[in-house]
Amino acid sequence: MANKLTQAQRQELKEAFDVFDTDGSGMISASELSNIFRALNINVNNSQLNQLVKQMDENGSGQVEFDEFARVMGETFFKQYTQEELRIAFNQFDRDGSGYIQAAELESIMSRMGRRYNKAEVEAMVSSLDLSGDGKIGFDEFVQLFQ
Repeated sequence: MANKLTQAQRQELKEAFDVFDTDGSGMISASELSNIFRALNINVNNSQLNQLVKQMDENGSGQVEFDEFARVMGETFFKQYTQEELRIAFNQFDRDGSGYIQAAELESIMSRMGRRYNKAEVEAMVSSLDLSGDGKIGFDEFVQLFQ
C-alpha cells in the first residue's frame, strides 16, 4: 500500500509520523509508541508493544522508520472506517463527553504524547478542522478527516 499512496496521503502520514517521533530522530521507538497509546488511554503491555514494533520493523532495527510506518499505516489510515470505529476514536479525544473536541482537549492529548504546542498553534489545528466556525470540532467535522 505504501507505494500506492498519493503524494497527499504520504504527506498526511509524514505529519502523523512526525507527531509520533517526539525526539525528532526520524524513527519511532517502542517508548514513543507507548507514549501515544498512553495519551489515548489505550493500555498495552510491554510484550504487546514490542510485538507491534516487531511487526512494523521490516529491517530489524528495533525502531520504525517512515517507510515502515507508511506501509503499515497506509493500509489502515486510508481505509473506510465504520461510524462506530470513528465514534470510538472521536471519544478518545472528547475527554469531557461534550460531543466536541475543544482546544484544551487537543492540547492535553498532544502534551501527553510529548508534543508541546502554544495556544495559537493548537487553535490553528482546531480551526483547520472547524468547518462550522464555533471554535470546536464536532463529530461530523472529525469524520471529514477520514473521507
